[in-house]
Amino acid sequence: MVLVDFDDTLVETAPSFQEAREALFRRLEVAGFPREEAQRVHHQEVEPELLALFGMGPFRMEPSFRDTYLRLCRNQGCPPDHGVAEECATLGRDFMGNPRVMPGSLEALAALAAAAPTVLYSQASHPRYQLARMREAGVTRIVPADRIRITPRKTPEAFLDALSHFGVRNPADSTMIGNSLRSDINPALTAGARAVLVEPYEMWHYDNVPPVSHDFLRFPTFPDAVDHLLSNGSGSRAGSG
Repeated sequence: MVLVDFDDTLVETAPSFQEAREALFRRLEVAGFPREEAQRVHHQEVEPELLALFGMGPFRMEPSFRDTYLRLCRNQGCPPDHGVAEECATLGRDFMGNPRVMPGSLEALAALAAAAPTVLYSQASHPRYQLARMREAGVTRIVPADRIRITPRKTPEAFLDALSHFGVRNPADSTMIGNSLRSDINPALTAGARAVLVEPYEMWHYDNVPPVSHDFLRFPTFPDAVDHLLSNGSGSRAGSG
């Protein structure tokens, strides 16, 4: 069985996140906060707390952006401007539109699903919202809803649960394709599965972790990864990480 990630493997998500964060840091500079300090507070103080509360996905962005401004004000001992706080919150609330499908991804997914048992394996704290995005992107016309697994956090245990749900007893009989070392590659390798990295548009700071091993393949795009698997068989294992 082949498990395929959704965000930044089939559709562009990271660019929208990065554009929103860049807009936040520009606004905070105008408010008098140095970019490096704003980035440090956002990445190291606020985001870890908000991830624990809201999980993955866009719903943490509004409070995260607002709290970054409020935390900066508190750290510098200056009273917050509620208008600026709302501007920051709005940047986090309004950044995502319809998912933008990466070129050739749906065609590659269809080819893969025709050749091997394929599951869409995604990480999100709001499954209904995530499933709606998948429908908007058109992937549910290729992979039906009963072949989709959405988990709040991709861990080795969640990966094994997904395999068990779809009747795979031996993790070595599965391959995970995704763009995240933290969420896709490492859990699969830890569980004993094969892994294929679709090299990310830009590494999110949260995902910037070392791989647990280099026993995985990497390709610049999802269609390139599918071409390799269909040409060579998804059972081949190589350490080109």
